[in-house]
Amino acid sequence: MQIQEKPYLTGRTFMFSIQKGEDLLQAVQYFCHHHQLRCGLITAIGSVERATFGVYDQKAKKYVKINIEKELEVLSLSGNVSLFDDKPMVHAHLMLGDIEGKAYGGHLMAGTRVFSLEVFIQELTGELKVRKIEKATQLPLWTNPLGSK
Repeated sequence: MQIQEKPYLTGRTFMFSIQKGEDLLQAVQYFCHHHQLRCGLITAIGSVERATFGVYDQKAKKYVKINIEKELEVLSLSGNVSLFDDKPMVHAHLMLGDIEGKAYGGHLMAGTRVFSLEVFIQELTGELKVRKIEKATQLPLWTNPLGSK
């Protein structure tokens, strides 16, 4: 296995909340664009009024979109920021829970409406991660993945 990755250093640190009613993904994307944040780590906790997320169907090579029209707790949101088409792209997964204790989760998509949310973003400095559509998966993946070849 050939390892070419170099360590990243931490840059700016952001902690902010998102206003009730805002689209979660769009708000974080806007924040990253506004602050010229091109590489970083994202975590968040809080609650949403409704959620839209996806699970990737590997055979069909497309996301199956799931909409949940009820109040949910954001148990965990974890993701990153990197470049796709020369713009910051937020890639995040979230785990949600309802009032009965049922859990839901997947790839964050537009349509998740915030009730109350606190976000932490840690900027990383170093060689930028760039995404390109990868042929085998049809996903926007980081270029130069590690492998045994």
